Amino acid sequence: MKGVMGFLEKAGLVRMDGPPQDVAPTPIPEPANEIPTVPPVIETPGSVAAPLKLDEIYAKAGVPASQYPAERLLRLIEGLSAMDASTRLMAIKAMDAADESWTIDDPLADARTKAEALAMHAELLQLNLQALERDTQARIEAVTARREKVVGDIRQQMSELEGLMSREMARAAQDIAGQEAQLQAAREHTAGQLTSLTQLGQQLQNLSAQFGAPVAATKE
Repeated sequence: MKGVMGFLEKAGLVRMDGPPQDVAPTPIPEPANEIPTVPPVIETPGSVAAPLKLDEIYAKAGVPASQYPAERLLRLIEGLSAMDASTRLMAIKAMDAADESWTIDDPLADARTKAEALAMHAELLQLNLQALERDTQARIEAVTARREKVVGDIRQQMSELEGLMSREMARAAQDIAGQEAQLQAAREHTAGQLTSLTQLGQQLQNLSAQFGAPVAATKE
């Protein structure tokens, strides 16, 4: 165990109070440079990408502060990823035994509490999405119903206007036909009267020609 602690101290993962025992050096990978953790991204309603605010989620769930947060243990495991599982477990247990400020139960309890908070938040997201789906469906149905009513009213008005137009066209055609018939009758009546006047005038002219008084003879 002391040998493992010596390796971890050389790697900068632990610090021992006393000098480490001489042990045969065994190559151990240096911890990987810590890469800032990027919060996972979820799709919110409206297809707008928004990062998860983990601190807010944990705070709302009442997750207490931990002496040794679960994220720290995850980073440690990542730093020891080159080790095989048994060696990595032994190294972590050695660190736990060497540092009295925390125990392995601290990050495990923190992990359980945070996992529960994340599960509760995920359930809340699902409930919010379901509520949004119901509200959206209700609004879509309302818009559809309003559209059908308005379109139906417009179609009824169009039908009534088409009927009115048809009646007006028929009435206008009938009126035009009546006016044309009256005009034709007037033309025929006038033509008949003109013919009668012409005949009568001719007859009168013939009377004058036929029975007109002869010129008187002059007496000697």
